Amino acid sequence: MKKQIVALVMLCSSVAALGMGAPARAEMGKNSIGPSVLIGNGTTNIGVDSKFGVNESLSIRPYIYFPSGGTLFGSSLTYDFNLTNTGNKVQITPYLGGSVEIANANGGGSATTVGFVGGADFDVTEAIQLKASLNVPLSSNGRSTDVRVGAGFRF
Repeated sequence: MKKQIVALVMLCSSVAALGMGAPARAEMGKNSIGPSVLIGNGTTNIGVDSKFGVNESLSIRPYIYFPSGGTLFGSSLTYDFNLTNTGNKVQITPYLGGSVEIANANGGGSATTVGFVGGADFDVTEAIQLKASLNVPLSSNGRSTDVRVGAGFRF
């Protein structure tokens, strides 16, 4: 439980640091944070997933999940394909990138995994964003390909 609290504090700290370092011209609504579900390794875990736009096409996507017996913390750097959709209210932004994650076990062990990530953000309203992604690890540190789905509250 202590490691989960420490990991959550780390996520909140990184969110605050990114918010303070954001450029003054950042667009409102380009960032989001919200609940998410990770499905992989034969389990389903809940957590928090976020997105911070660095510029028009790049985003940093930190996340934290709470599997039984540990914590999974990581971040992705993605290239966002900004598609213009003038006819519908739903805006779809597919993305591709790389990720680094650290899995901490309650027993004290940890494993770092590097991988590829791809997915899409679905802007349903000005304030709500739905997310889906596929994370494919390049190493076999006990991690397998997983799917993440969630919602984000835009700011």
